[in-house]
Amino acid sequence: MKERLRQQRSRLERAAPFLLALLLATDPSKVAAQQREYAPDAQWLQGNSLPEHPDEYPAYVTLIPNAPRDVTYAKDVAPIIQDNCVRCHRPESVAPMSLQTYEEVRPWARVIMDRVVKRQMPPWPIDQSVGITEFKNDPSLSEEQIRTIVDWVEGGAVLGNAADLPEPRQWPEGLTWQFQEQIGPPDMVFQSPVYKVVANGQDQWPEPVTPIDEAQIAGERLTTERWIRAIEVRPNSPEGRKVFHHANPAVSMPGPSVDPLGLEVEGRNIELIDSAVGMTGRIFPENIGRAIRPGSSITWNLHYHPYGEDIDAALQVALWLYPEGYKPEHYSHEPQLRTSVVSHVPGTLPTKSDRGGRFGDESDILLPPNSEVTLKGVWVLGQAAMVHSIRGHQHLRGKYQVLEAVYPDGSWETLTKLNWDTGWHTLFLYEDHVMPLLPKGTVLIATSTFDNTAENPHNPDPDQWVTGGDRSVDEMGHIRLGLTYLADEEFAELVQERQRMVANRSTPVPSTASSQ
Repeated sequence: MKERLRQQRSRLERAAPFLLALLLATDPSKVAAQQREYAPDAQWLQGNSLPEHPDEYPAYVTLIPNAPRDVTYAKDVAPIIQDNCVRCHRPESVAPMSLQTYEEVRPWARVIMDRVVKRQMPPWPIDQSVGITEFKNDPSLSEEQIRTIVDWVEGGAVLGNAADLPEPRQWPEGLTWQFQEQIGPPDMVFQSPVYKVVANGQDQWPEPVTPIDEAQIAGERLTTERWIRAIEVRPNSPEGRKVFHHANPAVSMPGPSVDPLGLEVEGRNIELIDSAVGMTGRIFPENIGRAIRPGSSITWNLHYHPYGEDIDAALQVALWLYPEGYKPEHYSHEPQLRTSVVSHVPGTLPTKSDRGGRFGDESDILLPPNSEVTLKGVWVLGQAAMVHSIRGHQHLRGKYQVLEAVYPDGSWETLTKLNWDTGWHTLFLYEDHVMPLLPKGTVLIATSTFDNTAENPHNPDPDQWVTGGDRSVDEMGHIRLGLTYLADEEFAELVQERQRMVANRSTPVPSTASSQ
């Protein structure tokens, strides 16, 4: 029985959209052959039930059987797909297949059911049973929506009455900025120098430095210090997306960089944003931002990986600014908490170390063949702080990461557990009422667990020793926090406000009958 489940799981993984995405990122001449190779697995998925062994699917939605109901694609499923999937699953977007029509969705019906039941799609790689689980950007489907998709697939995945289909959404052609729908067009747009990524070559890490006046391609010119409200990045073309691995553009400004509390900002180069698949931008919380000045330069810090053809690639960065003359009360710091052997020696926040708050070194990461390894890092807060975002980072052997807090009174709390998915470098934005408020003296413990075994479907070779490094086949393990340091008086006020907020949220809302 166990061996049969393993075989089924293997076939499921072979037909997974994630792996198809990887296949489509290889030599175009091989795509047709690869699609033919994987077609039998997709057909097999259409005619077979999925294994239901709890050991096979640790993250799983348990659905109680319902009475049969008449669920159709047109009336029930199409609105769910259109509202939650099509932004990515359409031509020239990031997904490997389009899901805009019934004809496109139907061949993937059982794969879609499998992914939504396991909560792998929409991608939200976090353990929702541990720590804080309320986030502003959570795209997860509701249990009712998942139930609808399951009932539709188990009922035959029928179209239904085409007249019930929702009006198709109109998507803008060409490159767009995702935040534009929410906060309007960007105030400034910059572009890195164009770099030719040679077909089937080696990974490349160009780090060109350009003055902002030379890099700017759209928007108003900077004449005085301004504060950044939001940042978004994108490749310069659909073709450029094929070779984009990640980028950490940073700005080097004239003069000292000091946050409103008087704390010196970490590093000579202040990172604008760290971006990768699944992480394209951030809107800072209200009254929080970062500064930029005339005379600044951008260090692009790019990572490209080869494709099956030569591609001229560049990265674009868009900034949305607060009104001229406005200075937010808080600066958004982004310390990078590494997990490695040397970082067992406690570090201290805030830090003045270079590159935006890196601690220790990942060069001592060492994963033996066919092993699981856990590494930790420890830091002490020398200033009270509020955390508004978290993002993990590992490579192909990553399994999960955990952030814990030990408070000055000795109490211990797990804040967040991230289930690492190498395909989605997700930035998690805490809801306002659950943003961690950490008093001075709090000890932060960051943990990274790696899986260098055959059980890890992303592992290219479990028989290899793996060390720390920049390549995808090497490993990294760090957690990035978006946080704001607070004066003691303000911290005390926020704690009292949070206590009142929690008390109000926990008070039962009177029913209509009892309130009359």
